[in-house]
Amino acid sequence: MSNSDLWSPINGPGSEATVVEVFSAWLAERGWTLTKLPAHGNHPDIEARHPDGRRLVGEAKGFSRDSGTDLDTGYGQLLRRMKDEADTIYVLVVAKTVVRFAQRVPSEVRSRLGIALYTVDAQGKVEHVDGPALG
Repeated sequence: MSNSDLWSPINGPGSEATVVEVFSAWLAERGWTLTKLPAHGNHPDIEARHPDGRRLVGEAKGFSRDSGTDLDTGYGQLLRRMKDEADTIYVLVVAKTVVRFAQRVPSEVRSRLGIALYTVDAQGKVEHVDGPALG
C-alpha cells in the first residue's frame, strides 16, 4: 500500500477543511454573511454575521490522529476569543466521528459559556447538538 492510499486528515469528509466548508455553506443558506479570513494567522476558523445583528465566531475540528487533544485546543481557541459582546455566538463545529471528544466538556458547561456544538457528517449534513441554535 502506498502513502497515497492512506486517508488524510487534511482532506476528505472528516477533515477540518471540509467541516469548515460544509458548515460555512450551511450558514450562508440560512442568511449568514461569512467574513473572508486570511489563510494563516490568529483568527477563528469561521466568522459570520446575520442580518439581525448576531455575530458568529466558530472553531472547527475534524478527524485527526489525536482528536481528543485537537478538541481541547478548539475549546481553548474559543475561550481566548470570547469577549463581553452581547450578540456574539460561539460555535464549536466538529466532524461527527469525533463529537464524543467535544462532549467530554458537559453540555451544562458549554451552555454556561454560550458555546453551541454542531456536527458535520460524512454526507455533509449539519446537525445542532446543543447550545444556542443558529437558525
